[in-house]
Amino acid sequence: MTWLAACWRRPDHYDWLSGYLQRRGVGPTARRTLAIISASLVLLLPVGLLLNPVAVDWRIAVTLTMPATCAGLYAAFRWWTRWPTRRESMVLVVLGSAATAAWCLWQPDPLFGLLACAALAVPAVYAAVFHTLRLTLFTAVPAVIVGALEATRLAAAGEPLLALIGYTVALQLVVTVPFAVQTVVNGLLNELMAADTDPLTGLLNRRAFIHAAVGRLLARDRDAVLAMALIDLDRFKAVNDNHGHSVGDAALVAVARALDTASGETAVIGRMGGEEFILADVLDPSTSAGWGSRLRHAVAAVDFPVTASVGTVTAELTGVDVATAEKVLMSLI
Repeated sequence: MTWLAACWRRPDHYDWLSGYLQRRGVGPTARRTLAIISASLVLLLPVGLLLNPVAVDWRIAVTLTMPATCAGLYAAFRWWTRWPTRRESMVLVVLGSAATAAWCLWQPDPLFGLLACAALAVPAVYAAVFHTLRLTLFTAVPAVIVGALEATRLAAAGEPLLALIGYTVALQLVVTVPFAVQTVVNGLLNELMAADTDPLTGLLNRRAFIHAAVGRLLARDRDAVLAMALIDLDRFKAVNDNHGHSVGDAALVAVARALDTASGETAVIGRMGGEEFILADVLDPSTSAGWGSRLRHAVAAVDFPVTASVGTVTAELTGVDVATAEKVLMSLI
């Protein structure tokens, strides 16, 4: 249960993983592969509708097919052109799963609807690789419910064995496979990030910070600025000398938590060593003003005798491609 609770609380690793893939030179290939998978999968919906031998109500068919098809094609377009933002990625997973589940549930042929549930394995596996266990579970639940309903209809139509086999296969694809992938991915990421995490504060070290920051650049909004801040604790040596290193360590942990709270969920935070911290975020130009002051006040508010000097820099990213944005980031570190 402890392992399950830890997996449930594990934060989203979308930015870190996308940045890691980009830094390894496989980012464009991964994007285009996901775009092709999304487009080919979603096009099966209208094709399956046209080839369905059972008579259908075309008004209902179009109403249910169009949202799923449009969501899938939009996802394919975004993946082909650039990395979606983390929020866009999660929204596309949720909308795609919901639309596909509704389409499967509507099918007049229960066997066809049960087989189509297997399509929900794709967003479930994607959520397992790029996002959290919570989102993976959210994508699996509709398939479990819809599959059970379709299997019940199929059994009532005189095919109980076929219903059992079909539902079992659907569960394997939509539940067992994504959760197995989630387990493997989390294990690998733990191995990778163990060497990339500061053991005291839990923040990223320099190498992992670069991976995660590149991921934020990849998934930036079009009109955005790269904001970076370097935080240096003032006279921190005196804290260690006067209160002991255990108090100094506790102060560093408190500062790390304060920076995390003050910077918001999209920021990437690292510890550069000693009493130096670094933050990066991709912000709307209207919200970038005063960012450094908020961080400085957050440090001053911790229950330890520490203050901080904060240096900030911003760089316009409008019209900047991925390679140039990455060079901008590297030049600022």
